[in-house]
Amino acid sequence: MKLNHSRILVIKLKQPGDVLVSSPVLAALKEAWPHSQVSYLVPQGTEEMIIDHPLLHRVYVAERRGASLSRTLSFLRELRRAEFDLVLELSGGDRGAFYALLTGAKERLGFAYGGRAFWHRFCFTRLLPPPPLRLHLVEHNLEMVRALGINTRNPRLQFFWKPEVETRIQELLAAHALSPKKFALMHPGAGWRFKCWTPEGYARVIEFLQNTKNLPVVLTGSRAAHEQELIAAILQECRVRPLNLVGRLTLKELGALIAQARFFFGADSAPMHLAAAVGTPAVALFGPSGDFNWGPWGEGHLVVKKDWDCLPCGRDGCEGSKKSRCLIELSAAEVLEKMDAWKGLRA
Repeated sequence: MKLNHSRILVIKLKQPGDVLVSSPVLAALKEAWPHSQVSYLVPQGTEEMIIDHPLLHRVYVAERRGASLSRTLSFLRELRRAEFDLVLELSGGDRGAFYALLTGAKERLGFAYGGRAFWHRFCFTRLLPPPPLRLHLVEHNLEMVRALGINTRNPRLQFFWKPEVETRIQELLAAHALSPKKFALMHPGAGWRFKCWTPEGYARVIEFLQNTKNLPVVLTGSRAAHEQELIAAILQECRVRPLNLVGRLTLKELGALIAQARFFFGADSAPMHLAAAVGTPAVALFGPSGDFNWGPWGEGHLVVKKDWDCLPCGRDGCEGSKKSRCLIELSAAEVLEKMDAWKGLRA
């Protein structure tokens, strides 16, 4: 029988996609304890993935390295004063374990990962066995919720934005004569170069969609240097012109725009998870990372990857090169063949 909790803290000190993939935990906790206050602790730069969620009480943002001592101490005191009675640490790192201990919550749960188990047993009141390796991260996170006696039903990712963001996207669509569900959104970049496909491949897909399928392509991306280089190479290679919105959207605006697209096309990345969260089918290119862990959550998506025995290797490129042959040698013809048979393109 599960105990009742009134003030709960979920700690997820990972990348933006990780924070978004943990959102079913929030829904599960509120379903079990509707009157509880559930807060999140996330790293600086990832907070937009969870802010505006209607079930969320508060977001605590852990600053990156370089924060002053006074700001750090003030942040730690704030966590302590919140008087949480339950903490779920989903990250598995030492920093998250320290924050969990610092809260003084009566119940603090974490996963017993490898060599950290000895140190972490002092930080947590319950250490749970690590979930199976091939479990999707959505289910991985929910294993901690289930340990509390909560039965989760139909977990799904959720991403929310304010009305003014929706207005901005509607104005953007009108300005470029785009209709909802009548365009494809392509986000070629990812946080890591070794997850990215080739400029030639992306260019051929754009040409196929615009020339053969009469489907306009909207190109998005961040202002990161490696993404800018990739986009420039794609545009140089491409024989048609997509609508280029690279560097012009906030994360909330990107999510709202993906929600209006027929489908998303891109690499294993946070925007791919945004597509799953807003109910837009995704064509996701996978290389060294495992789609059984990180594939787009839900039904109707298409994962394209090489059928190689070495996959997934989990490495940052082949032999430390930061380049993944499984993606470099994935041809446009292979991708287009899979897409042409995919019901999402025929919808």
